[in-house]
Amino acid sequence: MTALDIDFVRKAARRTAAAGPARSLDKMTMLQLARRTVIFTVDAAGIASLMDAAREDIPGLTTNRIVQTVVNHNPDTFWAIARRDQFDIATPTGEGFLAVLPLTHEGTRRLIDGSLDTRNPDLSCVARQSERPAGIYVWAIHAKGTIVAGIPLVLQKFSTPLYQGINIYSRPITKEGLRVLEPLGFTPGARYDGLVAPRLQMLDRSHEMPVVVRKPQRPSVSVRVVRSMDEMTRVVAIRSAVYMGEQHCPFEEEFDGNDFSATHLICHRGQEPVGCMRIRYFADFAKFERLAVRNENRNVGVAGQIVDAAVELCRKKGYHVLYAHSQKRLLKFWERRGFGRMSGSREFAFSDFDYVEVKLETEKHPQRIRLGDDPYVLIRPEGQWDVPGILELSAGRGATTRQSAG
Repeated sequence: MTALDIDFVRKAARRTAAAGPARSLDKMTMLQLARRTVIFTVDAAGIASLMDAAREDIPGLTTNRIVQTVVNHNPDTFWAIARRDQFDIATPTGEGFLAVLPLTHEGTRRLIDGSLDTRNPDLSCVARQSERPAGIYVWAIHAKGTIVAGIPLVLQKFSTPLYQGINIYSRPITKEGLRVLEPLGFTPGARYDGLVAPRLQMLDRSHEMPVVVRKPQRPSVSVRVVRSMDEMTRVVAIRSAVYMGEQHCPFEEEFDGNDFSATHLICHRGQEPVGCMRIRYFADFAKFERLAVRNENRNVGVAGQIVDAAVELCRKKGYHVLYAHSQKRLLKFWERRGFGRMSGSREFAFSDFDYVEVKLETEKHPQRIRLGDDPYVLIRPEGQWDVPGILELSAGRGATTRQSAG
């Protein structure tokens, strides 16, 4: 039902032009005119009064009841306009108005394809006051003379963050309406979601969308026990790159025959394997070995997360004394993880680096594995003792193999 009915604008322009060029509407800027107007919301009686006055100039205008229903749904849909020098805040009375429909995605699509009944819009197509619409439709305007300068003020209401960057659509039915819209930036041909409506006007505000600078998210880091040959080959690749490639360790010294008697940890950053470590177990202590992190992933805390995961794993296995050989140049790293040089620690060298003994004594883990624990817990995968394993799930089948004596 949109109608920009400003038949009196040209008459007003002629009257003011006769009073002198300084007051000519043709030479006044819209900003100067806007300073002489105010916009505000009105109650049901005010809406009815403005709508009744508009019917004298806009044939086929929708009913007051429909407009009020839309306003009840979203109060931001109806704005009264008045000249500032005629406005009384105690009894606000409008001289004109601008009504809009903030449309949902479906409502905007239906507006563009022509299936939206703008005389009696489906409220499911109209966004709520706190809901960001997909498009804004100029539903109706009734403004005469200098009151037309209030239109940009209403449109500015839709520059708040909730409405910023949303295109505004209109269907003017008079030449005067077009003359008002064009200076505001409306152009023929509306579009939305791949649809085009040549007869609609559109104010493209996509360039007003705020630029959101998103900090690149760091890939998540995970550390887990190696459980497959695929993961083991990743461990071999990482250690080869670090110890053989960077530190020039001979192959037979790096892969020393202890890999099949140890637990290995693999660290991923995102989907990429970036670090590893192995743990060997002795009677009353566990030993951390072969900690390696790829060069491009150092200085981001990966090594520390691997050690922390290893400490937690060993504590759950019942160990509270943890032992490692630290290269002298990396001693501060181990100290930051709680390790310290052992009393009477020995210094020694292998594979061309100087080492020193370090040790961490921790509290016993309250949920550590004990001999009296449920047998099903003891057969769960390493490090996953709190999650039912595949073997206990098989218990439902019972024992089906017959025992034979002899």
